[in-house]
Amino acid sequence: MVRTWNRTSIYILFIKITVMKKTRILITLALVAFCAIFLFTECERDYSCTMKVVCRVFDGVDTGKVAANAHVVVGKEEYAEHARAEGYTNDKGIFLHVFPYPALLDVTVTYYDTVHNASGGVDSVLFTGAGRVQLYESETTEKLILLMETQR
Repeated sequence: MVRTWNRTSIYILFIKITVMKKTRILITLALVAFCAIFLFTECERDYSCTMKVVCRVFDGVDTGKVAANAHVVVGKEEYAEHARAEGYTNDKGIFLHVFPYPALLDVTVTYYDTVHNASGGVDSVLFTGAGRVQLYESETTEKLILLMETQR
């Protein structure tokens, strides 16, 4: 059986071939675009952690006295630069700092205060406290440091 080509059958064949080519091109472009999106873009995660240190003076009975302007040192000398901080507490005895990554950090606090002595004079007293703070990703971690009298 010999196929005869008329004008309509040639036109239909041309349309089928054109549609198939366009479909291949569109699928190829879609795959390239999909791959480009995932290869050339990146998701930036926020690893930052906020540390809140609350400092209170412990006098043996009460822990209600706020340690305003206490000196706070976070980390040690051998720690990486991004894992260290230093500063002073505010009027409410709170020290806030944001670290770029989660970590387990050492905290040391020193505070000088004046105390009335038995002879009616005023003594300068050093209070110190220490602790460890575990920082978690994208969270605020609060740590209470009780300062005890160490030297008069």
